[in-house]
Amino acid sequence: MTKSKKPPKQSASSPSVPKIIEIDEGVFGPRLMERGEIPINPQRILDLVKRISQIDQVLLNDEDEDEDDDLFLKDILDEDEFELELQEILGSHNLEVNEKNLNRYLQFLKARIKPTYKLTGNGEFDWEEEYVSGGKSKKEYEKLKKQQPSYTDTFSLVQFCDVGTEGIMVKVERTSDRRQFILPLIDLDVTQEDPEHFELIDNYLLWFFSY
Repeated sequence: MTKSKKPPKQSASSPSVPKIIEIDEGVFGPRLMERGEIPINPQRILDLVKRISQIDQVLLNDEDEDEDDDLFLKDILDEDEFELELQEILGSHNLEVNEKNLNRYLQFLKARIKPTYKLTGNGEFDWEEEYVSGGKSKKEYEKLKKQQPSYTDTFSLVQFCDVGTEGIMVKVERTSDRRQFILPLIDLDVTQEDPEHFELIDNYLLWFFSY
């Protein structure tokens, strides 16, 4: 006997039966509908998953853009504050790196950084680049380091000198052998043992290479 495909009639005492949504036979075919089988279309599932992924990506991008906007705004505020500091140091709205402004910056640093201030190289000096990254003789390099200043050395500030094409020049004394050199301040940085005035040197470098 063939079972009826119709739902049983609801009695007064029976619980409420949800309304059944009728599906057009033209979509899946009468035979499949008759057996109660609805075909799964893999491509439709892939399309759905792809769509959901795209929506998630849009939401994530919106969050990233919000964070980027905050960082961009912070950078603008930091730059404005830095330029105000430079104007105060240089006594001018002209922030260009030139001889006049270099001398003004020199006077500013001389008033705030005193001798025995510890410095070291912030990268290979010009003469030693070919030995450090150029593959030249290590034995020759070690020999020359005794006569030449190296970025690995630690120096004490002796005095500020004049300004030149490489900016403010300083006389330093190597702590290991007390040999003295005159070096551009842009090639130097504070040591880890003396971080108190790091911002003074760092801001000078930022100004010199940015303006």
